[in-house]
Amino acid sequence: MIEMSITIQQKKIPQWKIDEVKELEQLIKENKTIIIANLEKFPADKLHEIRKKFRGYAEIRVSKNTLFKIAAKNAGLDITKIEKYLNSSNAFIFSNENPFTISINLNKSRLKRYAIAGDKSDEEIVIPAGDTGMPAGPILSTFGKLKVPTRVQDGKVAVTKDTLIAKPGDTIPAEAIPILQKLGIMPVYVKLTMKVAYHEGLLIPAEELDVNLDDYRSEIGEAYRNTIALGVEIAYPVPDVLKISITKAQNYSLNLAGEMGYISKDTAEIVFIKALAKANALAEAINDKANLGIQVAQKPTTQEANKEDKEEKKEEEEKKGPSEEKLGGGLSSLFG
Repeated sequence: MIEMSITIQQKKIPQWKIDEVKELEQLIKENKTIIIANLEKFPADKLHEIRKKFRGYAEIRVSKNTLFKIAAKNAGLDITKIEKYLNSSNAFIFSNENPFTISINLNKSRLKRYAIAGDKSDEEIVIPAGDTGMPAGPILSTFGKLKVPTRVQDGKVAVTKDTLIAKPGDTIPAEAIPILQKLGIMPVYVKLTMKVAYHEGLLIPAEELDVNLDDYRSEIGEAYRNTIALGVEIAYPVPDVLKISITKAQNYSLNLAGEMGYISKDTAEIVFIKALAKANALAEAINDKANLGIQVAQKPTTQEANKEDKEEKKEEEEKKGPSEEKLGGGLSSLFG
């Protein structure tokens, strides 16, 4: 038998990969939040701008998925939770900030880029009036296709009127792209698109990280109003609720006193008004059947009522200011 010795040579791992894994492992251990963001078709120069904006509270690293996976395992991260997101080209964001804060700041950090064929505009595209700096020639026909009014001035093309060539969501005309680039118009927004956030063991998909602050404020406001309403119903003893509850209880007590006919300094006017209203209603009801010897005010017809309302409104509009009686009443309520 011929013995054969097989020597298996282990492939040497480049030092930069070893160093990268160590750095990633350290970042994972030092930060509570890790966000995986999609880098496909994201301009490299724009990533540099975002890095500058996030400097101080988040670090953005571009690394191979395989190296991140090794680093995550070494750091004790449950890799099974995020493994499905480790595909295509990714950027890894490390921070101790809340992931929702990172998401909001990423949305605020939308940058612009020049349009390319097939792009849809994210804003109105207007070719402004003025000298374009472009030499007159074939470019005039391009402006003509876009229905942009021009004239030739000192051998250069000048636009005579601000002209809208695309609205938000419109596909940008291909012939407009070189003109927009020469005029420095960037109508397309770019932002780093998140895939998932991993925060202290909790996995948060990108769709749950997208927070609309206006909707959030509205929901908080509605929740506050509902809470106050509930507090008033149960007379919950806290200052903000008690202010409303006491006023509500006072109104209820005055109305009850009016119904019962209980007379005091505070209720006398209400009692007499209610009594007078009931007396008038009763008199009107039996007026046709019994001669009471009193004159019952007749209800105005709908047309008469509308006419009276219009006349009253007209009179109020013609008044230049409040009457002395109203001023006196207002001062009385202010100063007791």
